[in-house]
Amino acid sequence: MNLPDQLTDITDRPRGWWENAPQTQRLGAIGGAAALVIALVFALSSMGGGEEEWDTAILYTNLDFQEAGEIANRLADLGMRYRLSSDGSAILVPRDEERDLRLQLAGEGFPKSGRMGYEIFEEAQLAMTDFLQRVNLKRALQEELEETILGIDNVKNARVHLVTPEPSLFTEEQNSVTASVVLTMASGTKLKPKHINSIVHLVSASVEGLEVEEVVVVDSEGNMLSEEHDPLVAAANKQFQMQQQVERVLEKKVQSLMDEVIGRDRSRVRVNVVLDFSQRESTETIADPGQTRVVVSEETNEKSSAEQGSEENAVRNYEVNRTFRRILGAVGTVSRISMALTVDQTKVVYNSDTETYDVEDRTQAEIDQLRDLATAAVGIDGQRGDEVSVYSMPFDKSQEIQARKEVEDAEAQEFWTGIAINVAKILGIIAALITLRFIIQAIGRGVGVEEEVEVLGEILDDVDEEEFERPETPHEITLRRVQDIVRERPEDAAKLIRTMLMEENT
Repeated sequence: MNLPDQLTDITDRPRGWWENAPQTQRLGAIGGAAALVIALVFALSSMGGGEEEWDTAILYTNLDFQEAGEIANRLADLGMRYRLSSDGSAILVPRDEERDLRLQLAGEGFPKSGRMGYEIFEEAQLAMTDFLQRVNLKRALQEELEETILGIDNVKNARVHLVTPEPSLFTEEQNSVTASVVLTMASGTKLKPKHINSIVHLVSASVEGLEVEEVVVVDSEGNMLSEEHDPLVAAANKQFQMQQQVERVLEKKVQSLMDEVIGRDRSRVRVNVVLDFSQRESTETIADPGQTRVVVSEETNEKSSAEQGSEENAVRNYEVNRTFRRILGAVGTVSRISMALTVDQTKVVYNSDTETYDVEDRTQAEIDQLRDLATAAVGIDGQRGDEVSVYSMPFDKSQEIQARKEVEDAEAQEFWTGIAINVAKILGIIAALITLRFIIQAIGRGVGVEEEVEVLGEILDDVDEEEFERPETPHEITLRRVQDIVRERPEDAAKLIRTMLMEENT
Protein backbone atom coordinates (compact mmCIF):
# COMPACT_ATOMS: atom_id res chain seq x y z
CA MET A 1 0.00 0.00 0.00
CA ASN A 2 1.46 3.34 -1.02
CA LEU A 3 1.56 6.48 1.12
CA PRO A 4 -1.55 8.22 -0.34
CA ASP A 5 -3.63 5.10 0.28
CA GLN A 6 -2.36 4.90 3.83
CA LEU A 7 -3.25 8.53 4.44
CA THR A 8 -6.69 8.00 2.91
CA ASP A 9 -7.23 4.97 5.12
CA ILE A 10 -6.18 6.92 8.22
CA THR A 11 -8.64 9.73 7.47
CA ASP A 12 -11.47 7.37 6.45
CA ARG A 13 -11.41 5.37 9.67
CA PRO A 14 -12.42 8.26 12.00
CA ARG A 15 -14.96 9.41 9.44
CA GLY A 16 -16.50 5.95 9.18
CA TRP A 17 -16.63 5.59 12.97
CA TRP A 18 -18.27 8.98 13.26
CA GLU A 19 -20.95 8.11 10.67
CA ASN A 20 -21.78 4.76 12.25
CA ALA A 21 -21.51 5.79 15.92
CA PRO A 22 -24.67 6.45 17.93
CA GLN A 23 -25.60 9.92 19.16
CA THR A 24 -24.34 9.38 22.75
CA GLN A 25 -20.87 8.36 21.60
CA ARG A 26 -20.67 11.37 19.32
CA LEU A 27 -21.61 13.74 22.14
CA GLY A 28 -19.04 12.08 24.41
CA ALA A 29 -16.35 12.44 21.78
CA ILE A 30 -17.24 16.11 21.28
CA GLY A 31 -17.14 16.77 25.03
CA GLY A 32 -13.81 14.97 25.44
CA ALA A 33 -12.24 16.84 22.54
CA ALA A 34 -13.49 20.17 23.88
CA ALA A 35 -12.09 19.39 27.35
CA LEU A 36 -8.78 18.39 25.80
CA VAL A 37 -8.58 21.63 23.82
CA ILE A 38 -9.45 23.74 26.88
CA ALA A 39 -6.84 21.97 29.00
CA LEU A 40 -4.24 22.39 26.26
CA VAL A 41 -4.93 26.11 25.88
CA PHE A 42 -4.85 26.61 29.66
CA ALA A 43 -1.55 24.74 29.96
CA LEU A 44 0.01 26.76 27.16
CA SER A 45 -1.19 30.04 28.61
CA SER A 46 0.27 29.18 32.00
CA MET A 47 3.67 28.08 30.64
CA GLY A 48 6.55 30.17 31.92
CA GLY A 49 4.47 31.66 34.72
CA GLY A 50 5.19 31.33 38.41
CA GLU A 51 3.89 32.24 41.78
CA GLU A 52 2.58 35.75 42.06
CA GLU A 53 5.10 38.05 43.66
CA TRP A 54 4.18 41.02 45.85
CA ASP A 55 5.99 43.36 48.19
CA THR A 56 5.55 42.03 51.72
CA ALA A 57 5.18 43.87 55.01
CA ILE A 58 4.94 42.52 58.56
CA LEU A 59 1.35 42.65 59.81
CA TYR A 60 1.98 41.12 63.25
CA THR A 61 4.96 39.42 64.86
CA ASN A 62 5.72 37.40 68.01
CA LEU A 63 2.33 35.69 67.82
CA ASP A 64 1.56 32.37 69.44
CA PHE A 65 0.44 29.54 67.16
CA GLN A 66 -3.21 29.73 68.21
CA GLU A 67 -3.66 33.40 67.45
CA ALA A 68 -1.57 33.15 64.28
CA GLY A 69 -4.02 30.50 63.07
CA GLU A 70 -7.01 32.67 64.01
CA ILE A 71 -5.66 35.68 62.14
CA ALA A 72 -4.74 33.52 59.12
CA ASN A 73 -8.27 32.08 59.01
CA ARG A 74 -9.74 35.58 59.28
CA LEU A 75 -7.59 36.83 56.41
CA ALA A 76 -8.65 33.82 54.34
CA ASP A 77 -12.31 34.61 55.03
CA LEU A 78 -11.70 38.18 53.87
CA GLY A 79 -10.04 36.91 50.68
CA MET A 80 -6.76 38.66 51.49
CA ARG A 81 -3.33 37.46 50.49
CA TYR A 82 -0.97 36.55 53.32
CA ARG A 83 2.06 34.47 54.19
CA LEU A 84 3.37 32.94 57.40
CA SER A 85 6.98 33.13 58.49
CA SER A 86 9.05 29.96 58.78
CA ASP A 87 8.47 29.74 62.56
CA GLY A 88 4.79 30.67 62.32
CA SER A 89 5.10 33.65 64.69
CA ALA A 90 4.72 36.41 62.08
CA ILE A 91 2.18 37.15 59.36
CA LEU A 92 3.19 38.93 56.15
CA VAL A 93 0.73 40.79 53.91
CA PRO A 94 1.04 43.03 50.83
CA ARG A 95 2.55 46.37 51.79
CA ASP A 96 -0.25 48.41 50.21
CA GLU A 97 -2.87 46.55 52.30
CA GLU A 98 -1.02 46.62 55.64
CA ARG A 99 -2.65 49.72 57.16
CA ASP A 100 -6.20 48.79 56.15
CA LEU A 101 -5.83 45.25 57.52
CA ARG A 102 -4.43 46.50 60.83
CA LEU A 103 -7.34 48.89 61.26
CA GLN A 104 -9.89 46.24 60.39
CA LEU A 105 -8.37 43.56 62.62
CA ALA A 106 -7.88 46.05 65.46
CA GLY A 107 -11.63 46.66 65.39
CA GLU A 108 -12.12 42.93 65.87
CA GLY A 109 -9.74 42.75 68.84
CA PHE A 110 -6.60 41.43 67.14
CA PRO A 111 -3.89 40.86 68.12
CA LYS A 112 -4.48 39.35 71.53
CA SER A 113 -0.86 38.20 71.92
CA GLY A 114 2.46 39.52 70.64
CA ARG A 115 3.62 43.05 71.52
CA MET A 116 1.35 45.03 73.76
CA GLY A 117 2.26 48.59 74.73
CA TYR A 118 0.11 50.89 76.81
CA GLU A 119 -2.87 48.72 75.85
CA ILE A 120 -1.92 46.67 78.91
CA PHE A 121 -3.69 49.28 81.06
CA GLU A 122 -6.98 48.98 79.16
CA GLU A 123 -7.97 45.92 81.14
CA ALA A 124 -8.69 46.94 84.70
CA GLN A 125 -7.41 44.50 87.30
CA LEU A 126 -8.47 44.27 90.92
CA ALA A 127 -5.96 44.47 93.76
CA MET A 128 -3.28 46.10 91.58
CA THR A 129 -0.33 47.07 93.78
CA ASP A 130 2.16 49.85 93.15
CA PHE A 131 4.84 47.30 92.31
CA LEU A 132 2.70 45.69 89.60
CA GLN A 133 1.85 49.11 88.25
CA ARG A 134 5.54 49.97 87.91
CA VAL A 135 6.26 46.62 86.27
CA ASN A 136 3.44 47.09 83.77
CA LEU A 137 4.60 50.62 83.05
CA LYS A 138 8.12 49.36 82.32
CA ARG A 139 6.75 46.55 80.10
CA ALA A 140 4.55 48.97 78.19
CA LEU A 141 7.42 51.41 77.64
CA GLN A 142 9.76 48.64 76.49
CA GLU A 143 7.27 47.26 73.98
CA GLU A 144 6.36 50.72 72.71
CA LEU A 145 10.05 51.35 72.03
CA GLU A 146 10.36 47.96 70.31
CA GLU A 147 7.39 48.77 68.07
CA THR A 148 8.91 52.15 67.17
CA ILE A 149 12.33 50.66 66.36
CA LEU A 150 10.69 48.02 64.16
CA GLY A 151 9.49 50.85 61.93
CA ILE A 152 13.09 51.51 60.86
CA ASP A 153 14.03 49.98 57.52
CA ASN A 154 15.92 46.66 57.54
CA VAL A 155 15.19 46.05 61.26
CA LYS A 156 13.57 42.61 61.48
CA ASN A 157 13.19 42.37 65.25
CA ALA A 158 14.08 44.43 68.33
CA ARG A 159 14.24 43.86 72.06
CA VAL A 160 14.54 46.67 74.63
CA HIS A 161 15.47 46.19 78.29
CA LEU A 162 15.19 49.07 80.76
CA VAL A 163 16.69 49.18 84.23
CA THR A 164 15.11 51.82 86.47
CA PRO A 165 16.61 51.63 89.98
CA GLU A 166 14.65 52.52 93.09
CA PRO A 167 14.99 56.15 94.15
CA SER A 168 17.53 56.73 96.91
CA LEU A 169 17.47 59.27 99.71
CA PHE A 170 21.06 60.24 98.99
CA THR A 171 21.88 61.70 95.60
CA GLU A 172 25.42 60.34 95.66
CA GLU A 173 24.14 56.78 95.99
CA GLN A 174 21.47 57.05 93.30
CA ASN A 175 22.10 54.60 90.46
CA SER A 176 21.54 55.82 86.92
CA VAL A 177 18.89 54.54 84.51
CA THR A 178 20.32 52.18 81.87
CA ALA A 179 18.96 50.56 78.71
CA SER A 180 20.06 47.86 76.28
CA VAL A 181 18.76 47.28 72.76
CA VAL A 182 19.18 44.07 70.77
CA LEU A 183 18.58 44.37 67.01
CA THR A 184 17.99 41.59 64.51
CA MET A 185 18.66 42.87 61.02
CA ALA A 186 17.32 41.61 57.72
CA SER A 187 19.56 39.22 55.85
CA GLY A 188 22.63 40.90 54.38
CA THR A 189 21.92 44.38 55.77
CA LYS A 190 23.68 46.58 58.33
CA LEU A 191 22.80 49.84 59.99
CA LYS A 192 24.98 52.86 59.41
CA PRO A 193 26.56 54.60 62.41
CA LYS A 194 24.22 57.57 62.06
CA HIS A 195 21.18 55.26 62.25
CA ILE A 196 22.58 53.57 65.37
CA ASN A 197 23.13 56.97 66.99
CA SER A 198 19.55 57.85 66.11
CA ILE A 199 18.28 54.74 67.92
CA VAL A 200 20.43 55.60 70.95
CA HIS A 201 19.05 59.14 71.13
CA LEU A 202 15.50 57.85 70.53
CA VAL A 203 15.68 55.50 73.51
CA SER A 204 17.36 58.12 75.67
CA ALA A 205 14.73 60.74 74.89
CA SER A 206 11.87 58.30 75.54
CA VAL A 207 12.88 57.32 79.08
CA GLU A 208 13.02 59.86 81.88
CA GLY A 209 16.48 60.21 83.43
CA LEU A 210 18.22 58.07 80.81
CA GLU A 211 21.43 59.55 79.45
CA VAL A 212 22.83 58.80 75.99
CA GLU A 213 25.97 57.29 77.55
CA GLU A 214 23.86 54.68 79.37
CA VAL A 215 22.31 53.15 76.21
CA VAL A 216 23.97 50.07 74.72
CA VAL A 217 23.01 48.71 71.26
CA VAL A 218 24.11 45.24 70.10
CA ASP A 219 23.07 43.01 67.20
CA SER A 220 21.78 39.45 67.32
CA GLU A 221 25.33 38.11 66.90
CA GLY A 222 26.59 39.95 69.97
CA ASN A 223 28.50 42.70 68.17
CA MET A 224 28.60 46.12 69.80
CA LEU A 225 26.95 48.71 67.58
CA SER A 226 26.83 51.78 69.79
CA GLU A 227 29.89 53.93 70.38
CA GLU A 228 32.18 53.45 73.33
CA HIS A 229 31.48 56.08 75.98
CA ASP A 230 34.93 56.05 77.58
CA PRO A 231 36.57 59.40 76.65
CA LEU A 232 39.91 57.91 75.69
CA VAL A 233 38.42 55.05 73.68
CA ALA A 234 35.92 57.37 72.00
CA ALA A 235 38.74 59.75 71.01
CA ALA A 236 40.77 56.86 69.58
CA ASN A 237 37.78 55.61 67.59
CA LYS A 238 37.15 59.05 66.15
CA GLN A 239 40.80 59.41 65.18
CA PHE A 240 40.74 56.04 63.44
CA GLN A 241 37.50 56.89 61.62
CA MET A 242 38.98 60.22 60.50
CA GLN A 243 42.07 58.47 59.18
CA GLN A 244 39.92 55.98 57.25
CA GLN A 245 37.84 58.78 55.76
CA VAL A 246 40.94 60.61 54.54
CA GLU A 247 42.35 57.41 53.02
CA ARG A 248 39.06 56.60 51.27
CA VAL A 249 38.84 60.09 49.78
CA LEU A 250 42.39 59.92 48.39
CA GLU A 251 41.89 56.37 47.07
CA LYS A 252 38.69 57.42 45.33
CA LYS A 253 40.46 60.32 43.64
CA VAL A 254 43.22 58.15 42.22
CA GLN A 255 40.97 55.17 41.38
CA SER A 256 38.46 57.29 39.45
CA LEU A 257 41.34 58.88 37.53
CA MET A 258 42.86 55.49 36.65
CA ASP A 259 39.46 54.10 35.59
CA GLU A 260 38.97 56.96 33.15
CA VAL A 261 42.48 56.66 31.73
CA ILE A 262 43.13 52.90 31.45
CA GLY A 263 39.65 51.46 32.01
CA ARG A 264 37.80 49.83 34.88
CA ASP A 265 39.31 46.91 36.79
CA ARG A 266 42.73 47.63 35.32
CA SER A 267 44.27 49.19 38.45
CA ARG A 268 44.17 48.98 42.23
CA VAL A 269 45.03 51.83 44.63
CA ARG A 270 45.77 51.72 48.34
CA VAL A 271 46.66 54.83 50.38
CA ASN A 272 48.02 54.95 53.91
CA VAL A 273 47.83 58.27 55.74
CA VAL A 274 49.50 59.19 59.03
CA LEU A 275 47.65 61.98 60.83
CA ASP A 276 49.05 64.08 63.64
CA PHE A 277 46.45 64.53 66.39
CA SER A 278 48.77 66.20 68.89
CA GLN A 279 47.70 69.70 69.88
CA ARG A 280 50.45 72.33 70.03
CA GLU A 281 50.37 75.84 71.42
CA SER A 282 53.09 78.46 70.88
CA THR A 283 53.47 82.12 71.90
CA GLU A 284 55.35 84.59 69.74
CA THR A 285 56.47 88.17 70.64
CA ILE A 286 57.64 90.52 67.88
CA ALA A 287 59.34 93.84 68.77
CA ASP A 288 58.95 96.61 66.22
CA PRO A 289 61.09 99.73 67.02
CA GLY A 290 59.72 102.36 64.73
CA GLN A 291 59.49 106.14 64.39
CA THR A 292 56.57 106.38 66.73
CA ARG A 293 57.64 106.28 70.34
CA VAL A 294 55.27 106.15 73.23
CA VAL A 295 56.34 107.76 76.54
CA VAL A 296 55.61 105.34 79.33
CA SER A 297 57.02 107.30 82.24
CA GLU A 298 59.03 110.52 82.89
CA GLU A 299 61.08 111.49 85.97
CA THR A 300 62.40 115.06 86.55
CA ASN A 301 65.15 115.98 89.08
CA GLU A 302 65.94 119.65 89.88
CA LYS A 303 69.10 120.77 91.75
CA SER A 304 69.82 124.31 93.04
CA SER A 305 73.10 125.74 94.27
CA ALA A 306 74.51 129.26 94.92
CA GLU A 307 77.45 128.66 92.68
CA GLN A 308 75.83 126.89 89.67
CA GLY A 309 72.31 128.02 90.05
CA SER A 310 69.42 125.60 89.35
CA GLU A 311 69.86 122.39 87.27
CA GLU A 312 67.05 120.20 85.99
CA ASN A 313 67.50 116.55 84.85
CA ALA A 314 64.67 114.59 83.11
CA VAL A 315 64.53 110.78 82.58
CA ARG A 316 61.97 109.52 80.05
CA ASN A 317 61.09 105.86 79.43
CA TYR A 318 59.79 104.88 75.96
CA GLU A 319 57.84 101.66 75.09
CA VAL A 320 58.85 99.67 72.00
CA ASN A 321 55.99 98.32 69.83
CA ARG A 322 55.53 94.59 70.41
CA THR A 323 53.19 92.02 68.79
CA PHE A 324 52.10 88.97 70.80
CA ARG A 325 50.77 85.89 68.92
CA ARG A 326 49.28 82.71 70.41
CA ILE A 327 49.35 79.89 67.84
CA LEU A 328 47.35 76.67 68.27
CA GLY A 329 48.35 73.76 66.03
CA ALA A 330 45.61 72.09 63.97
CA VAL A 331 44.46 68.62 65.09
CA GLY A 332 44.56 65.84 62.50
CA THR A 333 47.04 67.32 60.06
CA VAL A 334 48.62 65.03 57.47
CA SER A 335 52.15 64.18 58.48
CA ARG A 336 52.89 61.47 55.90
CA ILE A 337 51.29 59.74 52.89
CA SER A 338 52.29 56.47 51.26
CA MET A 339 50.50 55.15 48.20
CA ALA A 340 50.71 51.81 46.37
CA LEU A 341 49.41 51.71 42.78
CA THR A 342 49.14 48.44 40.88
CA VAL A 343 48.54 48.62 37.12
CA ASP A 344 47.67 45.82 34.73
CA GLN A 345 50.76 44.98 32.71
CA THR A 346 48.82 44.33 29.49
CA LYS A 347 46.39 46.48 27.58
CA VAL A 348 44.03 45.99 24.65
CA VAL A 349 44.88 48.01 21.52
CA TYR A 350 42.78 48.29 18.36
CA ASN A 351 44.72 47.37 15.21
CA SER A 352 43.32 49.40 12.32
CA ASP A 353 45.15 47.29 9.72
CA THR A 354 43.64 43.96 10.74
CA GLU A 355 40.54 45.54 12.37
CA THR A 356 41.08 43.42 15.45
CA TYR A 357 41.95 44.00 19.10
CA ASP A 358 45.47 43.00 20.15
CA VAL A 359 46.98 42.60 23.62
CA GLU A 360 50.20 44.51 24.26
CA ASP A 361 52.46 45.20 27.26
CA ARG A 362 52.58 48.67 28.75
CA THR A 363 55.77 50.63 28.20
CA GLN A 364 57.83 52.10 31.01
CA ALA A 365 57.06 55.60 29.75
CA GLU A 366 53.31 54.95 30.13
CA ILE A 367 53.84 53.61 33.66
CA ASP A 368 55.82 56.72 34.57
CA GLN A 369 53.01 58.91 33.27
CA LEU A 370 50.50 57.02 35.43
CA ARG A 371 52.81 57.54 38.41
CA ASP A 372 52.89 61.30 37.77
CA LEU A 373 49.09 61.42 37.49
CA ALA A 374 48.59 59.58 40.78
CA THR A 375 51.20 61.74 42.52
CA ALA A 376 49.52 64.95 41.39
CA ALA A 377 46.03 63.68 42.29
CA VAL A 378 46.97 62.87 45.89
CA GLY A 379 49.31 65.77 46.50
CA ILE A 380 52.49 63.89 47.34
CA ASP A 381 55.12 66.04 49.09
CA GLY A 382 58.65 64.64 48.95
CA GLN A 383 59.92 67.00 51.64
CA ARG A 384 57.32 65.60 54.03
CA GLY A 385 58.55 62.05 53.41
CA ASP A 386 55.67 60.88 51.20
CA GLU A 387 56.20 57.77 49.07
CA VAL A 388 54.62 56.45 45.87
CA SER A 389 55.10 52.89 44.63
CA VAL A 390 53.81 51.84 41.19
CA TYR A 391 53.88 48.17 40.16
CA SER A 392 53.10 46.75 36.74
CA MET A 393 52.00 43.12 36.79
CA PRO A 394 49.51 40.93 34.90
CA PHE A 395 46.08 40.83 36.51
CA ASP A 396 44.23 37.57 37.07
CA LYS A 397 41.37 37.64 34.56
CA SER A 398 40.12 34.07 35.14
CA GLN A 399 37.18 35.19 37.27
CA GLU A 400 36.27 37.92 34.78
CA ILE A 401 36.37 35.43 31.89
CA GLN A 402 34.37 32.86 33.86
CA ALA A 403 31.75 35.44 34.85
CA ARG A 404 31.47 36.67 31.26
CA LYS A 405 31.07 33.09 30.03
CA GLU A 406 28.39 32.36 32.61
CA VAL A 407 26.49 35.48 31.58
CA GLU A 408 26.70 34.54 27.91
CA ASP A 409 25.57 30.97 28.64
CA ALA A 410 22.66 32.24 30.74
CA GLU A 411 21.60 34.67 28.02
CA ALA A 412 21.80 31.94 25.37
CA GLN A 413 19.81 29.52 27.50
CA GLU A 414 17.18 32.13 28.22
CA PHE A 415 16.98 32.99 24.51
CA TRP A 416 16.48 29.40 23.36
CA THR A 417 14.11 28.64 26.22
CA GLY A 418 11.94 31.57 25.22
CA ILE A 419 11.94 30.41 21.59
CA ALA A 420 11.01 26.87 22.62
CA ILE A 421 8.15 28.09 24.80
CA ASN A 422 6.79 30.34 22.07
CA VAL A 423 7.06 27.57 19.45
CA ALA A 424 5.27 25.15 21.79
CA LYS A 425 2.50 27.68 22.34
CA ILE A 426 2.09 28.26 18.60
CA LEU A 427 2.05 24.51 17.83
CA GLY A 428 -0.46 23.89 20.60
CA ILE A 429 -2.75 26.62 19.33
CA ILE A 430 -2.49 25.28 15.77
CA ALA A 431 -3.26 21.74 16.95
CA ALA A 432 -6.23 23.00 18.93
CA LEU A 433 -7.57 24.92 15.93
CA ILE A 434 -7.14 21.90 13.63
CA THR A 435 -8.93 19.65 16.12
CA LEU A 436 -11.80 22.10 16.43
CA ARG A 437 -12.04 22.43 12.67
CA PHE A 438 -12.15 18.66 12.22
CA ILE A 439 -14.85 18.29 14.89
CA ILE A 440 -16.99 21.06 13.37
CA GLN A 441 -16.69 19.57 9.86
CA ALA A 442 -17.51 16.09 11.13
CA ILE A 443 -20.54 17.35 13.01
CA GLY A 444 -21.81 19.26 9.99
CA ARG A 445 -21.22 16.33 7.63
CA GLY A 446 -22.90 13.82 9.93
CA VAL A 447 -25.98 15.93 10.51
CA GLY A 448 -26.39 16.57 6.78
CA VAL A 449 -26.10 12.87 5.89
CA GLU A 450 -28.64 11.88 8.54
CA GLU A 451 -31.18 14.40 7.25
CA GLU A 452 -30.72 13.33 3.61
CA VAL A 453 -30.95 9.62 4.42
CA GLU A 454 -34.16 10.21 6.41
CA VAL A 455 -35.70 12.05 3.44
CA LEU A 456 -34.69 9.31 1.00
CA GLY A 457 -35.97 6.65 3.40
CA GLU A 458 -39.40 8.25 3.51
CA ILE A 459 -39.49 8.47 -0.30
CA LEU A 460 -38.47 4.81 -0.67
CA ASP A 461 -41.08 3.64 1.82
CA ASP A 462 -43.77 5.45 -0.13
CA VAL A 463 -42.54 3.97 -3.40
CA ASP A 464 -42.43 0.39 -2.02
CA GLU A 465 -45.98 0.55 -0.78
CA GLU A 466 -47.30 1.23 -4.28
CA GLU A 467 -47.98 -1.60 -6.78
CA PHE A 468 -47.38 -0.99 -10.41
CA GLU A 469 -49.31 -3.05 -12.90
CA ARG A 470 -48.83 -0.87 -15.85
CA PRO A 471 -45.68 -0.87 -17.98
CA GLU A 472 -42.77 1.23 -16.76
CA THR A 473 -42.74 4.71 -18.05
CA PRO A 474 -39.57 6.73 -18.52
CA HIS A 475 -40.32 8.44 -15.23
CA GLU A 476 -40.62 5.11 -13.45
CA ILE A 477 -37.41 3.90 -14.99
CA THR A 478 -35.64 6.98 -13.71
CA LEU A 479 -37.18 6.50 -10.26
CA ARG A 480 -36.05 2.87 -10.16
CA ARG A 481 -32.56 3.87 -11.07
CA VAL A 482 -32.65 6.41 -8.29
CA GLN A 483 -33.74 3.72 -5.87
CA ASP A 484 -30.90 1.48 -6.95
CA ILE A 485 -28.45 4.33 -6.49
CA VAL A 486 -29.85 5.04 -3.02
CA ARG A 487 -29.49 1.41 -1.98
CA GLU A 488 -26.07 0.88 -3.43
CA ARG A 489 -24.50 4.30 -2.91
CA PRO A 490 -26.40 6.27 -0.28
CA GLU A 491 -23.72 8.95 0.05
CA ASP A 492 -23.76 9.79 -3.66
CA ALA A 493 -27.56 9.81 -3.59
CA ALA A 494 -27.60 12.23 -0.73
CA LYS A 495 -25.22 14.53 -2.60
CA LEU A 496 -27.41 14.29 -5.73
CA ILE A 497 -30.59 15.16 -3.86
CA ARG A 498 -28.85 18.04 -2.09
CA THR A 499 -27.75 19.41 -5.45
CA MET A 500 -31.26 19.10 -6.89
CA LEU A 501 -32.81 20.87 -3.91
CA MET A 502 -30.29 23.69 -4.15
CA GLU A 503 -31.09 24.10 -7.87
CA GLU A 504 -34.81 24.23 -7.17
CA ASN A 505 -34.31 26.82 -4.48
CA THR A 506 -32.27 29.00 -6.79
